[in-house]
Amino acid sequence: MSYQEYITVREAVTTIGQPIITVIFLISLFLGIISIYHILSNDTRAYIFAEKLRIVDTLLLFLGFIIIAWFHLRIYQAIELVYPAELSNYFAQTTGVRINAMRFAIPLWIETEKLYFWTLCISIFLAISNLRYDFLKTKMTAIFSSSLNIMFAAFAVLTYFISNPFREPLPGVHLEITNWYQASNMGDPDVLFQFLIQMYFRLTYYYNSEYMWTHPPMLFIAYASLVVTFVGCVFMLFRREKIFDRISYSHARVGYLLLTVGMLIGYPWAVVAWEGKSWWWDPKVNGSIMMWVLYSAYLHTRIYLKKRNMWRATAIIGILCFMALVFTYLLTYIAPGIHAVTQ
Repeated sequence: MSYQEYITVREAVTTIGQPIITVIFLISLFLGIISIYHILSNDTRAYIFAEKLRIVDTLLLFLGFIIIAWFHLRIYQAIELVYPAELSNYFAQTTGVRINAMRFAIPLWIETEKLYFWTLCISIFLAISNLRYDFLKTKMTAIFSSSLNIMFAAFAVLTYFISNPFREPLPGVHLEITNWYQASNMGDPDVLFQFLIQMYFRLTYYYNSEYMWTHPPMLFIAYASLVVTFVGCVFMLFRREKIFDRISYSHARVGYLLLTVGMLIGYPWAVVAWEGKSWWWDPKVNGSIMMWVLYSAYLHTRIYLKKRNMWRATAIIGILCFMALVFTYLLTYIAPGIHAVTQ
């Protein structure tokens, strides 16, 4: 595929995807408004209508995700970094691995696709929750469901404004692909060699790493599950109803398991990819450990849930956990560190 063909594919992603995410934004905005109206009026018709909007939103998010996956597949199929014989021999001598060519096996949750994937996962957990529980059974559970819809709508709106994967698809990858074509056409072997050496490490330890296909998605799925836990804990502060604790706890267990395994998977990846660097002092790593400790405390407090004041304490810890989660996520963007380069 020529560079112009790649540009055509990228523009097609924007042309098709941008209207989809715009509709998602509008529906999400309407979903949030209708859900707020339901909370204020207790109008069952508004609740039912909001649920239909959420289902449409979820389907559109899936459609957008398919477009993202297609774009990634086209990049993998069509763009190949060919290593000259001299450079291939150099890698064989220095690393013991002979490289003739490499491709971009880009995961579906990097750069501007992160928040989109998180939002999609939230929509799935909400769909599962609505299948498991009859939220219309009581007034408070219906309000709880509407609150989840508001949370989901907020994520969708944020995605549209600050992390839209269709406005400028994979800007970082696009720059690297552009640099590849430019280096190939310059005819300067030194420039080409330097670029290919840099891309070898970028592809091996980031894009094409098996850890990249397991570590981040497990964390984002965990984050999505813990969004439900957060809303449940907020309701636990004001209502001593077992269903809120049950929903919070069930989602916390899923989130905690994925969080734990995801963090453990990240360890061998860090050892290999960041060898020789003090990655254990990275703000994101330390923030993740702090978050994990807090969620451990939340799960531990449930052992004493029936004791005096523990219901409220559990709810407060659950809310603090989510605040730590959001802070940890933002560390990638606001704090310098090794994770900051993987935005």
